[in-house]
Amino acid sequence: MNATNIAAVDLNLLKAFEALLRERSVTRAAVSIGVSQPALSHSLTRLRHLFGDELFVRLPHGMEPTPKAHEIGILVEVALDRIRRALDLQHGFDPATTRRSFSATISEYAEVALIERLIRTMVERAPNADLRLMPLDVAAAPEQLDGGGVTLAIGHFRDQAPRFGRRLIYRDRLSGLVHCRHPVLAEPLTAERYVAWPHIVMSPSGKAIRAIDPHLAARGLKRRVAATVGTYLALPPVLRTTTMIATLPRITAEALLRHADDLVLIDLPFVQLIDVSMVWHVKTEVDPAERWFRDLVAEAARPLDSEIEAEGHGAAAADGSPGDDRG
Repeated sequence: MNATNIAAVDLNLLKAFEALLRERSVTRAAVSIGVSQPALSHSLTRLRHLFGDELFVRLPHGMEPTPKAHEIGILVEVALDRIRRALDLQHGFDPATTRRSFSATISEYAEVALIERLIRTMVERAPNADLRLMPLDVAAAPEQLDGGGVTLAIGHFRDQAPRFGRRLIYRDRLSGLVHCRHPVLAEPLTAERYVAWPHIVMSPSGKAIRAIDPHLAARGLKRRVAATVGTYLALPPVLRTTTMIATLPRITAEALLRHADDLVLIDLPFVQLIDVSMVWHVKTEVDPAERWFRDLVAEAARPLDSEIEAEGHGAAAADGSPGDDRG
């Protein structure tokens, strides 16, 4: 649109568009933004004229967005969210009433550990806010934080540039996971017995050398990584049918065990800790909503530290970069 078009656009039309995209129903969209159904239908007519597209097609299950509506929706969501952020700065942030969208890029192991408490607490305190979690991409995270595509990155960080803030939120440790009939369970686990078996590694990048391998090399040991997979959910079926060992953060392993009672968690013959932090761009420091979101994430992480500090006294934290698996 040119400048004349922008000057003629009613912001309420974009709010109506956002509601339709979210609700997929004229009736529900009208209720969600506090207008009548005829008023919302009139807004849809104006939107169709404005964008030169049908935008929403009526189907038996509801209003289906057209491809152009999906494309427009991404931009409208970002634009309205930034307007809401500006208003929050002027009038103060109230989690109970905000309709803000919070976004973070997060390692899978951290998402497994945090998601239940984080979602529950957000629903309780900010029922109208949205949460968008995306997989942590090592290469893209700094650019995403710079551009505002996400406002928080959560995972294990080796370092970061001065333009980013950082806060440790919890510490986990590596553990092993095997099938309950694995022969390795017959005797106490030593480092030599640990590396004698084939290993499976969760590695979205496909890299077989992970954070634990330099620590093994320092002991003169090397494991064979027989397979890599892109998600922790792929581990149980492999462990059931092979003699492979998986090494992963303990909290993630415990989550898998809740859905795979034929697997067994084993303590490794050495202790390696994982520092999990959140990182944000310093330009969001003054944003009260982002400060609230960071505090919410830290609160969700607080119960995760349990006895690890005491058991891991003197052990080195795992080294790695954002998005690494810990095995």
